[in-house]
Amino acid sequence: MLLHITHHHDEKTCPAGDKEKVAATFGALLPSLEAAGVTVVGAWVDPPGHDFFLIVETDSYEALLEGFEPIVPIGTATIQPVVDMKEKMAQVLDTIH
Repeated sequence: MLLHITHHHDEKTCPAGDKEKVAATFGALLPSLEAAGVTVVGAWVDPPGHDFFLIVETDSYEALLEGFEPIVPIGTATIQPVVDMKEKMAQVLDTIH
């Protein structure tokens, strides 16, 4: 299953000023997800907005939670299942008579 994830933290919990905190949080996120068996399709960041955006693929919510452990204490995440738009539109059009 594909999931779109938006993670947000604020300036109070942002680790950007501390090299060790960056390494332990966002620096550890992608390796942690991969170690948990989650495929990272893409990851992007909006530094001034303190927002991170990821597309991941997994069939295990537990694996996703395990992979997200490095950043859980510093912010919140919205996790939404998504499907390929072109494929879905083709499927919808095929069902319309």
